[in-house]
Amino acid sequence: MTSALISTFHQSMINLSGRLTSPRCRARSRTVARTLLAASLLLAAAAVGGMGGALAASGQASTQPPSTQQQPANQGLEAVAEHEAALEQLQARLRALRTSIDDNLRYRDALFKELRQFERDIDDLSRANRELEALVTEQQAALVATEARLQALRADLEHARAALADLVRTAYGLGHGDQIRMLLGQEDPRRAERLFGYYQIVAAARAARVEEIQELEQGLHRLEQRERKDTARLARLASRQDRTRQRLSSALGARAAILADLEQLIADEQIQATALSADADALSALIARLKRSAEIAAEAELTPASITDRRGRLAWPLRPARILRGFGEGRAHGALHADGVLLEADAGSEVHAVHHGRVVYADWLRGFGMLLVIDHGGGYMTLYGHNRTLMKEVGEWVESGDLIALAGSSGGAEHNALYFAIRHQGQAIDPGRWCRSTPVDATSG
Repeated sequence: MTSALISTFHQSMINLSGRLTSPRCRARSRTVARTLLAASLLLAAAAVGGMGGALAASGQASTQPPSTQQQPANQGLEAVAEHEAALEQLQARLRALRTSIDDNLRYRDALFKELRQFERDIDDLSRANRELEALVTEQQAALVATEARLQALRADLEHARAALADLVRTAYGLGHGDQIRMLLGQEDPRRAERLFGYYQIVAAARAARVEEIQELEQGLHRLEQRERKDTARLARLASRQDRTRQRLSSALGARAAILADLEQLIADEQIQATALSADADALSALIARLKRSAEIAAEAELTPASITDRRGRLAWPLRPARILRGFGEGRAHGALHADGVLLEADAGSEVHAVHHGRVVYADWLRGFGMLLVIDHGGGYMTLYGHNRTLMKEVGEWVESGDLIALAGSSGGAEHNALYFAIRHQGQAIDPGRWCRSTPVDATSG
């Protein structure tokens, strides 16, 4: 059966699906996870085909050799259990992702409420900004008017000072001699009285001018103070306007950033949830098919093939066989093919089956290129990778020595080579202990 091999692919798929929640590897993880899932489905589908053909095989016992019969039905049940475990893990990931989406949607709703108030504040700031601009315009007009009044007052002050100077000169022109004569009685009394009246008039006019000048000077001082205050106020208003504009710009920028990040996060998680949901549906359908196939196999209850009888006497798939990399070499460095051997091959070299069995996988697989897997019964399988051409299809029976593929360098191999591995219950075993002769070490010369 293929259950052990399939479980390996399912575990890789689950591990990759678990990393889908990292934003930095979403796209690549989805692609790789879907590739592994596809490979897993193909392998499992092959198993379905194998179990589905069990009844037909039992009905054609006269035309098929006994060694080509399928494994016991409990192998199919093990595959179902493995798939159900994988499905449960996948569904757990999906539930966690949907919970995250729900949380983010609630967070988005809360943010929208905040943003609604935020936009209202922005509107208030805009109105305040317009009012501030009107105040600045009004203040500038007031400053212009104040400046005009200052100029008029300065002109009045100069005029008052000139009038005062005229009064002083007039008073001086009357002469001090007339005043003395008037006091000594040497002046005509009527003229003296008239002169005294002139002095009073001049003195009163001079006092009025002095008072007017003092008032003008005080008014000028007040206007100058007001102008300084208005100028300072205008500067404060201008500074306030700049701060308001900065707040408005920052508010708009923050709003755009929050919305963009939140919408992108939700969109990414929804894409992941859709992909995981599709994978879960496909896996559920596969489990249903496997259960049905297991039931069919249970009815047939076929006998395992006897590949163990030929241990140490199997022929190598290439003739002659030259090893490029032996079993287990590079395992410490995570080499992909450490669980098998890599055999040197010319492009188009014939690849032969090492034992009779049924083809359960024949397709491209990441890292192995065109891969063919043969189920030999009893939990034993052989794998042949990096082929250029596959000569058999899923479901076909093969005998020892049958041509199954042409060697090549598919799947990213650096040169033409054949990946050959033997598995028992999913565990890798050394092909050198099962084949009848040790091949030449191609790396030794």
